[in-house]
Amino acid sequence: MKTIVALLAFAACGAAETKLGTPLVLKEPMSVEQLQAKTGERTGKVVQVKGKITEVCQMMGCWMALAGEDGTALIRIKVNDGDIVFPKQAVGKMAVAEGILAKLELTRVQAIARARHEAEEQGRKFDPASIKSGMTIHQINGTGAVILD
Repeated sequence: MKTIVALLAFAACGAAETKLGTPLVLKEPMSVEQLQAKTGERTGKVVQVKGKITEVCQMMGCWMALAGEDGTALIRIKVNDGDIVFPKQAVGKMAVAEGILAKLELTRVQAIARARHEAEEQGRKFDPASIKSGMTIHQINGTGAVILD
């Protein structure tokens, strides 16, 4: 009987995380704020970040946005459709994600197309005039994540 109770307790502990993609390889995550402060030196390298999930792609689950402690610093974790499906119900939970930090240089036309697509995914209205110029975006091309329940 004690063995069964111990196994049930162990199983319950394992349910506190949802592991997605490949196992994480770095030992310690950095905060979203720490990553944003070091994007220049980290671009093209494997990074691991921890933050609160603020959004998840509502169509394919192919990206999630993590916020830092202050709620203003954000980083997007993007994966190829079907490689990982981030659960839509994960919004509000903490997560640790890992992948290659990428720098995207968008023209104004590309920035409008991206913002229009995001608005469609999230069911929001979009005004192309709100995009005044091109932009530089940093995102993590994700390989793995752990959602902390």
